[in-house]
Parts: sequence; structure tokens; C-alpha cells
Amino acid sequence: MKTIWGAIAFTSIMLGRINLDMSVAASEKPLYLAYPPNNHQTTSDKIFFIGSASASGEVLINGQPIQRSQAGYFAPSFPLKMGNNIFTLRHENQEIKLKVTRIANTPTIPIGVAFAKDSLAPSLDIARMPNESICFSAIAPANATVSVRLGDRIIPLFPQSQTVQLPPNSAVLTSTNQPTISREGNYQGCSTFSTIGNLGNPIFQLSFNGQTISQQGTGKIEILPSDGLQVIEVIAQSGVARTGPSTDRSRLTPLPKGTIASVTATEGEWLRLDYGGWIKREETRSLPHNIPPKSLIRGVNYQQVGGATEITFPLQVPVPIRIQQGEKGSF
Repeated sequence: MKTIWGAIAFTSIMLGRINLDMSVAASEKPLYLAYPPNNHQTTSDKIFFIGSASASGEVLINGQPIQRSQAGYFAPSFPLKMGNNIFTLRHENQEIKLKVTRIANTPTIPIGVAFAKDSLAPSLDIARMPNESICFSAIAPANATVSVRLGDRIIPLFPQSQTVQLPPNSAVLTSTNQPTISREGNYQGCSTFSTIGNLGNPIFQLSFNGQTISQQGTGKIEILPSDGLQVIEVIAQSGVARTGPSTDRSRLTPLPKGTIASVTATEGEWLRLDYGGWIKREETRSLPHNIPPKSLIRGVNYQQVGGATEITFPLQVPVPIRIQQGEKGSF
């Protein structure tokens, strides 16, 4: 009997110590902001701040105390004015400053012979495979004649009667996850190129009311050689692959460290890998050889683990890819 009571007493003491340690850890939790990132842009008239801090004391946003959970988590929303909005988060002696820019959700059609500001696309350097469609767009006055010159090629851009822009995934955080419809002023056109190498910056041309102007695009166009693609290795512990070249695009399965793939396209800091996913360049390193690797997803399995779904992608992995059969990842 003494042994049983002694065990119970010992267990109670240990649980008390664990709870005390957890309380101390919670009280020492630093001020952390998960969303939004600094220099974030949005078309919404408000923004959510999602983060946490130690449960003690107050968290202030621009001097205003905000409500938090007992564990110290918070998710208040604040209104946004057009243009730049500066926010300062404070908790005890910690401080986070960031800028959120609210932009118009519909393009401003320019008056006179001009392109709308920052409307020429692609705006970043891009690289594509030979004979892969490359599209250009611009916003200009209605009834104008718009085209793009790239090398010795002239690509006409045609007015779009209605263009639907889908919102980014993050729009759900601001209740603005509805498509944006542009009805005039949007010109688009696509073409393919077979010449390997750097084709330079496209030149956009606009003719309207008897006047013609030209403006150079900010993104260079490069055509990659199909028989000598860059080969990269994932150096992040779990490389974040997405459906497109933006953090606003949906996530695919994480790529295990050591995964090797060929690069079939680039857009700014993003790389498109041979299986179709996009990953940030900073999560990879370029390999000195260009031997094309082969990594094939052979199937998808899933099982419920606690309150989550665990998805398993069995991989056929020949050398030199250094990942195991049935590599597992989490979202």
C-alpha cells in the first residue's frame, strides 16, 4: 500500500513539475507574427494579424490592446486605407514593425496614350522550354492597338471582353475570396519560341488616336535547351512545392531533402521542376552536372493519424536521388 501511495505521490509531483515547466515556457514565448508578412500587398479593406506571445501582459497593435486566447494567441483584424499602412506590434520589451499596402482590386484604365502603371507582364525574368506558350498582357485604353516585339517577332495583344482573376489562397483570411472581373482595358496575347537563349526584354507598343508609344517590359525572356536542363537538389529539410510560382498558390507534398530534379522553367525566384511543382530557388542548390534524374510517384496512400491525415507517396527512386521508398510528408 505504501508503494502505491508513494507512486501516486511521485506521479503527482512530476505532473506538477511538467505543468510548471509548461507554464514557464508559455510565459517566455516570444512575440511572433505568422501573418501577414512584411511588405504584404492586398486588395482587401482590412487585414488579419495572426500570431502569438506569452500569455502574460498585453499585445498592442499601433498602441491599441487586442484580445487574445488564454494561451496567448491572437487574430484581430484592422482596417486598411489605400496605399501604405504601417503597423507596430508590441509585447513587453518586444516589437515588430511591418508595412501592408492596399492596392486597387480593379485596374485603373489610363487616360490618353499610355499603359497602366505596372501592368506589363511578364514583369519578372522568366524561362520556358522551346515551343512552350509564353503569354503577354498589358492594360491600355479601350479601342487601342497593342502589340509586343520580341526579337524579330511581333505578337498582337487582343482586348479581352471579360477577364476573371481568381484570388490567392490567403484571401480567405480577409473574406475576399471572390474572383475579380475586369471588363475592359485588358490586352493579352501568346506565342511560342524555338530559338534557344536569352531573347531579351519584350517591347510593348501602343497606338491610340493617331499616336504611338513604346515601353520596354521589365522581365527578360529566355528559352531553355531541352537537352541540357539545369539540375538542382533540394537542400531544405522539407522543400515547399507549390502549384505555381507564388506563395499564394496551393501547396503540394513537401519534397524531402536530397531530392534531385531538372528545372523546366523559371519565374523570378521560383523554379519549375520536371514533375510540375514549383519551388523557391533558395531551398535548392544547383548541381554541377546536367544528368537528367528520374523520380516517379507510383501511387498515393493515406491514413488518419490523430486529428490529421497522413499522405504517403511511394517513390521509385533510382540513384542519385537520396530518399527512401514510401517517403512521408505532412502539410
